[in-house]
Amino acid sequence: MNQFDSKGGGQSIAQGDHSIGQQNNSGCVEQTSAGNGCIIAGTGDVRIEHLHQHYPRTAQGIPLQRPPKAEHFTGRDTELKELLDALQPGRAVTLCGPGGMGKTALAAQAVWTLAPGKEAPALFPDGIIFHSFYGQEDVSLAFAHIVRSYDEEQQDTSFAAAFRLMASKQALLILDGAEEAGDLPAVLRLRGACGVLITSRKKEDAPDELLELKPLDEQPAKDVFLLYSRDTACRVPTAADTTTVQAICKLLGGWPVALRIAGRYCSTTGESAAAYLRFLRQQPFKRLGKGEHGQENAALLLRRSVAQVSDDARLALGLAGCLAFAPLAREPVAAILDGDELRSADALGELVNYGLLERKAERWQTSHALIHTYAREELALSTESLERLAEWYMVFCYTASEEGVKGYVRLDAERAHCLRLMESCLASKLWQEVKLLVGAISDYLDRQGWWTERLAALEMGLDAAKQAGDHKDEGWHLNSLGYTYWKRGEYEKALEWFDQSLSINYKIGNRKGVSATLTGIDEIYRRQSTCGQALQRYVKSLSIQRKFGDREGEGVTLNNIGLLYWEQGDYDQALSCYDQCLTIAQELGCKILEGTTLNNIAVIYRAQSSPAKALKYHEQDLAICQQLGDRAREAESRWNIGLTYEDIGDFAAAEEHISLAVQLAEKIDHPSVETWRKTLTRLRAARRG
Repeated sequence: MNQFDSKGGGQSIAQGDHSIGQQNNSGCVEQTSAGNGCIIAGTGDVRIEHLHQHYPRTAQGIPLQRPPKAEHFTGRDTELKELLDALQPGRAVTLCGPGGMGKTALAAQAVWTLAPGKEAPALFPDGIIFHSFYGQEDVSLAFAHIVRSYDEEQQDTSFAAAFRLMASKQALLILDGAEEAGDLPAVLRLRGACGVLITSRKKEDAPDELLELKPLDEQPAKDVFLLYSRDTACRVPTAADTTTVQAICKLLGGWPVALRIAGRYCSTTGESAAAYLRFLRQQPFKRLGKGEHGQENAALLLRRSVAQVSDDARLALGLAGCLAFAPLAREPVAAILDGDELRSADALGELVNYGLLERKAERWQTSHALIHTYAREELALSTESLERLAEWYMVFCYTASEEGVKGYVRLDAERAHCLRLMESCLASKLWQEVKLLVGAISDYLDRQGWWTERLAALEMGLDAAKQAGDHKDEGWHLNSLGYTYWKRGEYEKALEWFDQSLSINYKIGNRKGVSATLTGIDEIYRRQSTCGQALQRYVKSLSIQRKFGDREGEGVTLNNIGLLYWEQGDYDQALSCYDQCLTIAQELGCKILEGTTLNNIAVIYRAQSSPAKALKYHEQDLAICQQLGDRAREAESRWNIGLTYEDIGDFAAAEEHISLAVQLAEKIDHPSVETWRKTLTRLRAARRG
């Protein structure tokens, strides 16, 4: 954690920075201080993952991001015409309806009607931008996608950058799955002269015109069922067949996704429409409810399809429900099938064949949110399978974390699954698995700045530790919660968790835990009290750490004492503390402590008007931050380097580094981001002036 002012800042450390602190009692972790995807065939909702660079552009390089068409589009001609008439520059149109009503399929059809070729539509000469919020509620991802749709190399992807860019554009923005957007109004502030097409289950997401999708009428419903049944004999049905199909469609309430599931079931199994109708009549469906489908409706449909697949396929679908509603890899499926890759491939293939999963490049995802809900509630994994799955994810997370930055890229795709798996294990009272999963992913979440997710994981781990009666691990989780709030700049909350950790660690005689927690508490009090009081607390902590032989804790405290002397202007005393700390860090191979100390030595040299020496130490610190994949500390290091270049008079280099610091800070919501933005604005103004 860094402290900053206009002169730059030294770095202080609280327990939680990895390689500085105490051991997780699980014994397995030590903590110290999307591309062009598939579309669900049919008129049901569509889930699309995308990366802007995979979309085509016009000959002039204008983005042309058209979502894939539905396999079959029928029964929505009136709605399509109404939508096309409504799509105009400066207007926002929202397609609203419950899940599976065909919102995204209709949006895709409208876009392809507007732009069927390789040129941008006349109404929107600056192109078409498509962004889906499914599985990614963070609107900063939308800003980044919009900016990089026009300039793939652009580093500044903040709201301000997107706002400046779109102010001169007349494009069509498609915002899919807006009900999952964390801050839809912020994205809508970008529209200016652009047209906006929103799909959402929530009517309140409509800023202007609302087009509400209703269930299909009788004839379009019959057409959808027949298209998906792929039964040639039924394409020109007899009078009796016609009556049967009409009865099925009536029971399904004209719900497009239900018609698709039913049709595909008949196609895959060869079951006649009459036999399927008998099944439906034995367990009749309720009509559509108030804006949402009755869950039992979907359950009956899915139960009928799931009954036809193999045990392995049902197990794989249960695994998908246990994890997040996001694409999953084949390896965890193989893990619960005795490590057999062939069985996992066959199981996934079956589920795709029945329309229960979709293939997305080398990953798979449940085809609809209701299918995911059904799998979670009706196909819960056994305790044995859940233990196998947790073991696979633990090994994966530890292995990827050890790879550093390269491994963090792989962890990005599994982060949501890990958190959801913790919830599943917690619900199944697998306390040890929860704690091990938290330990396995904790480093990654901290260093990459995923602090909200880290807090959620730690709270689940704390619950598991309490349930298991493991007081030492309870203290570790409490202390880690305090550290994470401290790193977010929420000091009062941090103190609450630290105090609970200290109480438990004193009670059970965990000396290292006491030492680590005192370090965090001391750092907060340093910010809130006089130098003399803070120094007394540090000296007391140093005495305890030396008595217990806690070399890491000793190094952390020496660093923080040095920071205290730096604030008093006593640079010689500060350097003496830093030299001792650096020796300890290098002896122990404690990279975070080493990098922090190098930074703080650089700050001293900068204060002594020796910027060339300061740069040497700052650059060593930056290399360590990048090696560890610690985005928060990399941002802080670049900030200090930028200020040092400003001292030298190299304003171009200063602007470059501070701009990079701001970009990183925006990604992780760093508490100093506003201060850094102001400095960047000042630097840019100075260069222009």
